[in-house]
Amino acid sequence: MKIDTKNPFHWLYLVVFSLNTLAAAIIRPFVRRKSGGPVLLYGHKLNSNLKAVYDFSRNGGENGPVLWFLTIDPVYYRELKTAGERVMLATAPSNIIKISRCEVIVSDHGLHALKILLRFSNIRFVDVWHGIPFKGFDADDFRTQHAYSEVWLTSALLKELYATRFGFDRSILHATGYARTDVLVNKSADRMAIREKLGITQSRGKVVLFAPTWQQDEHNRNLFPFDTSAEKFFDALEQLCDRLSVACVFRTHLNTRAGDNSCYNNIFYAPHAAFPDTEEILLACDVLVCDWSSIAFDYLLLDRPTVFLDVKAPFKKGFSLDESYRFGEIVANLDEMIAALEICIKQPETYWSAHGEQCETIKKALYDSNADGRAASRCYKRLKRLASG
Repeated sequence: MKIDTKNPFHWLYLVVFSLNTLAAAIIRPFVRRKSGGPVLLYGHKLNSNLKAVYDFSRNGGENGPVLWFLTIDPVYYRELKTAGERVMLATAPSNIIKISRCEVIVSDHGLHALKILLRFSNIRFVDVWHGIPFKGFDADDFRTQHAYSEVWLTSALLKELYATRFGFDRSILHATGYARTDVLVNKSADRMAIREKLGITQSRGKVVLFAPTWQQDEHNRNLFPFDTSAEKFFDALEQLCDRLSVACVFRTHLNTRAGDNSCYNNIFYAPHAAFPDTEEILLACDVLVCDWSSIAFDYLLLDRPTVFLDVKAPFKKGFSLDESYRFGEIVANLDEMIAALEICIKQPETYWSAHGEQCETIKKALYDSNADGRAASRCYKRLKRLASG
């Protein structure tokens, strides 16, 4: 659940969550626990790396721990419960004992009240961060995660970055790969079914994905590049789509509030709130347009063209992975973007001739051999060891 600090109910949820977590920490030494106890997953939603490991545990995990998603959102709890998922409401007093019995907690964002258990219990904590970053961080950004038992990353390069720039102890860093990328490598979802979910008919040709990052540290940042208005930007895309008989998906970040663009025939709005499964959207699209979003590094695994918008990065701490990791076509204005997209759609061989070698080099650096479609299995095996003590 994304906390809205202006919503009094969210503050109430946090207070009750804190009380329940404190109670769980107090009674934990007195509660009988079995080896291989339950694992709790905690994040805004059951998606991304959390969901990939969770799905593996339900479909392929054998003789291992049972994974539960923990949420403080009663509406989302009911939604998952109705769908038959293993979900636990953190604000329910009846779950205090269950929380106290868990052996491992896996998170992909912050912990909120679970910091109490991080500090005052022997529960092991695992971080499965939600992206390979362009955005610059330093050790202060990860003070909570420094106390974790394990941090799962994609490669030796990321381990080095986490140790030297983010201040992590090397002993807790493990290159497992990101579980969520398995579906991209295996291409195990139905592209046509995903497109139908997005409202794109089968008569369409290729699909362009526009996925800008959010404002980050620049509060007045324009979502649209090159000081272009939304109308001018979408008009240019609409004309391109008309001319080439393609569609465009506009994917906003979790933290972005933007209205839909239903007045356009060829542009389909896919906000995070309505379409939380980012990997599905990536699979459905043939070309990516982005700026400094970490989504680019996921899309890299699909071996499809990417166009980078050469705009100022909105990061007050600079870069983690710098400009040299932009592996595709880089465009400096709207006209260049449209021209690049036309080449990617009509003559993809031209794109690969120019950028194929760099794509492979960066892919190898970011993933080593861990983009093999088996990352979730490796993650679950590590959970199994942690949960068994």
